[in-house]
Amino acid sequence: MDTQELVTVYTVSNSVEAEIIKNALHSEGIRAFVEGGNQAAESGLTGIPVHIEVPAGEADRARKYIEAHERRQKFDQK
Repeated sequence: MDTQELVTVYTVSNSVEAEIIKNALHSEGIRAFVEGGNQAAESGLTGIPVHIEVPAGEADRARKYIEAHERRQKFDQK
């Protein structure tokens, strides 16, 4: 697989959440893109998957960052 080919590292059903994750990845120096965000943003549509995509060469790092962030959120909510 080409290291620049985009791969999905995370899926959400909310385009706002997708943008927040994309921006967080950008702040870590990881190029990220939102796929399907425009469809999910349509009025009245819910449950449409919105994909966070990154170049394949950065996928592991992006997944680890997202996973660590989710663990921190769960810990903070307790």
